[in-house]
Amino acid sequence: MPENFFNVNEADLVFVDTEMTGLDLRHELIQIGFLRVQAGTGTVLVEKDIKIKPTRIEQANPEALAIVGYTEEDWAEAIDLKTGLEQFLEHTNEAVLVGHNLAFDWMQIKKSLESVGLEPNYFYKGLDTFSLAWQKLSGKPDFTKFSLAELSTYFGIDQGQKHRALDDARTTLAVFKKLQEL
Repeated sequence: MPENFFNVNEADLVFVDTEMTGLDLRHELIQIGFLRVQAGTGTVLVEKDIKIKPTRIEQANPEALAIVGYTEEDWAEAIDLKTGLEQFLEHTNEAVLVGHNLAFDWMQIKKSLESVGLEPNYFYKGLDTFSLAWQKLSGKPDFTKFSLAELSTYFGIDQGQKHRALDDARTTLAVFKKLQEL
């Protein structure tokens, strides 16, 4: 086997969520929340919330900032993008990323990594709880969007504070576990 091969069945999962200054590619990553979960046991190994100082706040969408709870005061201790991504990568080596609507977070993380000259160290495929939920729950009247909020309500999961990266990552883990039980 190649030296860089690892068994995905034995890979830890990293449940991740990001928050941005808006929904376009021109907007900036300002928060990464994640939990690294041990393969097989489901034990949370690491839980982290990384706030990243925006460099182009004047280009931010004010509605997006309000939704994610951005204030200069709350982001006073935020770190630069490269440092934040390096901290994220310290916990993602040979892991599989899991997210709700993972494509959005994946794209933003990848774009941000490229912008500071860093490379992903996680598996090149990920798991999406949106897709899993659609597969398992399609046709049920409780669902029109398969949003994290709909799934949380359906499964009786406390979402914490919505649109806060770490709380959304925690909720994604809880939803993932419920979907596995189906």
